[in-house]
Amino acid sequence: MEYKEFISELQKKLAEKKQELGYNKLTFLEDGATSSDMKDLSIIRETNIKYHQTESDVLIGDYIVLFQYEGNREQMCRFDCGQLYRIYEKEGWEAVWEQILSSLDSSRQFMELEIMDLIEKNEYNLLKDKLFIRPLNFNDHRYELKNHIYRRVGDMVLMLYILASDKNDGKRHDVVSVKVHKTSMQAWGIDEEEVWENAMGNTYVMAPPRMYLKAMDLANPPYHRGAFMALNSDITSLSPLAVPTVTTTSQINGAIAMFYPGVMKRIAELFGDDYYIAFTGTSEARLHKKGTIQPRNILMRIKQMNRTFDPSEVLSNKVYLYEAANQELKQLEL
Repeated sequence: MEYKEFISELQKKLAEKKQELGYNKLTFLEDGATSSDMKDLSIIRETNIKYHQTESDVLIGDYIVLFQYEGNREQMCRFDCGQLYRIYEKEGWEAVWEQILSSLDSSRQFMELEIMDLIEKNEYNLLKDKLFIRPLNFNDHRYELKNHIYRRVGDMVLMLYILASDKNDGKRHDVVSVKVHKTSMQAWGIDEEEVWENAMGNTYVMAPPRMYLKAMDLANPPYHRGAFMALNSDITSLSPLAVPTVTTTSQINGAIAMFYPGVMKRIAELFGDDYYIAFTGTSEARLHKKGTIQPRNILMRIKQMNRTFDPSEVLSNKVYLYEAANQELKQLEL
C-alpha cells in the first residue's frame, strides 16, 4: 500500500472505529497546512515544535489529530502519519491500532486525574507537595520554555513540574507530569524562589541522591548503597582515578541529583579538588577529578554516547567544571 492510500485508509478505519477507540473528533492536517484560525494555527505551531523543534506557522508533515472531551476539558492526541505508515509497513495494522489505542488510553487517564481540577483551580496549597524539578536539554525544548517556569544552566534547563500520577508495579514505572505554566505561578501569588526551593526539596525526598563507584552497582542496587550525602555514609573520600556515577534512587531523571543543595560541594570535599562533570544523559552524571583526564576526551565520549541515545534522553553536549574555591559550576568551551 502506498503512503497516500494508507492515509486515506487510516482515516476511513478511524471513522469506523470511533466508538471503539473512544475519541470525539478527528482532524487531518496535511503537510504545508496553515490557518487563519488561531486555535488551528496554535495546533500547527505546537506540532512543529514537538515533532521538529521548529517554530513555524506552516505544518511540516501529515498528522491525524484525535480530540477527546471530558466536561469542559479537551485533550488532543497527535499522530505522525509518516511514523504510523512505517509501523504499518513493518508490523501491519494491528501494531498501528495498538499505538493509537495506547495514546488515547493515556490521554483519557490524564484527563480523568483528580489533580487536573486542582491545577485548573490554582490550588497551590494542595499542589505544593506535588512540585518537582526535571533536567532537560535547552536546545531540544527551547520553544516550549517561554510559557513555563525553568532555570537555565549552560546548555541545560531545570524545569518545574507538577506530579500528576506515579505508578510503579515493580515491572513498569509510569510517571505522568505537567509543566508549570507562568500563568499558574502568577495565580498562586507565591514568591518564585519559595516555590522553587519547595520543589527542589520535594524532588530530593522523592528521589534521594546516590553515587555508584562501579557500573554494576547501577543495576537494582539496595536502597542504602551509594548514599554519599548521608551522615553515616561509608563513602568518605574518592580516589583521584575514580569515575563515580551520580544519580538518584529511582535513576529516572537522575541527573537532577547534581543540583540538589550541597551535592556539588560535598563531591568536591570527597575528591579534595575541583572536578569535571559529564552529564551522560538525563538519568546520570559521571565525574572526573581535575587533572586526571583531558576535558576534550570527556567531550568526545559525551558526543559518542549522545549519538547512541534516544534523543529524549540527551541532556548536555558540554563538559562542566566545578570549582571548589568559589563553589561555582562552569560550562567549558572546548
